[in-house]
Amino acid sequence: MSDGKIKIIACEVMKDEISSIEPPPDVDFEFVPMGYHLYPKKLGRQLQEIIDRSVEYCRIILAFGLCGGAAKGLKATNCPLTIPRIHDCVSIFLSSDESFIYEFQKEMGIFYLTTGWMISERSIISDHERVLKKYGQEKACSVLKRMYDGYKKVLFIKTGCPLENEALSGSKEIADLLCVKHEIIQRKSPFFEKILKGPWDDQNFINIKPFYSIAEEDFSIHAS
Repeated sequence: MSDGKIKIIACEVMKDEISSIEPPPDVDFEFVPMGYHLYPKKLGRQLQEIIDRSVEYCRIILAFGLCGGAAKGLKATNCPLTIPRIHDCVSIFLSSDESFIYEFQKEMGIFYLTTGWMISERSIISDHERVLKKYGQEKACSVLKRMYDGYKKVLFIKTGCPLENEALSGSKEIADLLCVKHEIIQRKSPFFEKILKGPWDDQNFINIKPFYSIAEEDFSIHAS
């Protein structure tokens, strides 16, 4: 752990997982609403704004990935800036003890869900109910098919969070609505603790010096 105060900026999708870990001394947190992920440029501007006003820290850690290009061009200010060397946070949730960064070819057609993601993805259920009430079953199913055509499976990642059973029930309902398989994987990723406590090694993290910027090519994962 570096000397001095550290700030961790994270997406609220992983708030429960991060909050379950006893933090080291002198760590502050700021969680960004997950709705920003729908708008990568807006997310990038929001992250840069937080970085720019976080001037009293010796290191800032972003618990994000490239996230659709949102992290591209982010500039460290007066302290080092650290971010996992991943393309999206699915890798963080699926990382294991054997390999901190879960290097996987994202299988096409999988809808990944966790307790945190269900905060926003419940809108699928509410939107379906709204269309169903207004236009009937045939129209409601047609809208869902157009929006989510190509998905073959909902995969719920269990991490042991509070309210997980409720979220799991919601994920099964989404799978039923999309007429796809529903599967569950149990995974308590050690990478969350690594984000909080380090070490922030160059294989798993991008470490940017003050006044330098993150480049998209920095996210290339190199074999150990």
